[in-house]
Amino acid sequence: MPPMTAWRAPVAHLVGPGVLNIRNGRLVFQPPEQAPLQIDASALTNLYCYGDVSISGPAFEVLFRHGVAVAWLSPAGHRCRGRLVHPQATTTLTRLRQHRAIARPAVRLQWAQQLVTAKITAMIHAARHYQRHSHTAAGDLLVELHAALPRVATATALPQLLGFEGATTAAWFRFYATLFRTPWTFHQRTRRPPTDPVNALLSLGYTLLLQRAQAQAEARGFEIYLGGLHHFRPGRPSLACDLIEPLRVPAVDRWVVAICNQHELNPSHFQSDEETGGFRLQPQYFGRIIYSWETHWAKTSCDTVLAHWLDQFEQLIQQSGQLPASDDNESDDL
Repeated sequence: MPPMTAWRAPVAHLVGPGVLNIRNGRLVFQPPEQAPLQIDASALTNLYCYGDVSISGPAFEVLFRHGVAVAWLSPAGHRCRGRLVHPQATTTLTRLRQHRAIARPAVRLQWAQQLVTAKITAMIHAARHYQRHSHTAAGDLLVELHAALPRVATATALPQLLGFEGATTAAWFRFYATLFRTPWTFHQRTRRPPTDPVNALLSLGYTLLLQRAQAQAEARGFEIYLGGLHHFRPGRPSLACDLIEPLRVPAVDRWVVAICNQHELNPSHFQSDEETGGFRLQPQYFGRIIYSWETHWAKTSCDTVLAHWLDQFEQLIQQSGQLPASDDNESDDL
């Protein structure tokens, strides 16, 4: 039998098929006809399972004992099928403050303005980077992005702000299409389903980012389904959707450009997904790309940026509790 690989990190990604079980008192993931992977549960906070990953009862006991959040995603990582998290009864006050804060239009607008400003600023930093590397189209984009910032700051309603955010995102992706070298092509952002390999990578990256934001928000005791920039929609983790907006460009968009142009992959590594009609990465390359994204996440200090936005949200809801109760027709029914 080949030696068992040991994994000690806060996050683990298990790509199915395979079974997570207990062997000699330790968590072990066993894919078919591959070396087993031993996982140190004491270091683990989040476990992501892709495709057909089974977890035994004894393994669940260990995960629950260590408070590990578990998420099951589609084989390509584009959708989260479900999550198990440790209950936290002590977070009731935090959630109550959050509900009261988000009930106020002025608070929602303030939070949304901070996020959209940060998202546009991230686009500006990226455009300057690509401009220094001879992408001349960045100049026109920078003019448009700089013009949008004061409009965002003076927006008086959330729909108006969302219009500015949508326009700058469209401008960003028009420029983004110019960044890819042959044999890669990208024309526009398509999501459900992703209609080409670049869109498949973007969807995978955004899913990984969303799961990271969701896990961190839950760990802080927030209600992940109640955000400010993204309205409440049953089943959508709106707060996590809020939190990823400043991170989309640095954590995902720039990563996708890098792995494509540096030939970590090529378009032949993708296949048509019969279930969705779109494109997905072939399973044998999935582990490599997950590792690449985790490496990029660590090198770019995205965890620090995400923690900053969680701190900003916590500060916002605490400050909103000091406002007069009559502000913005706050409801007492929350």
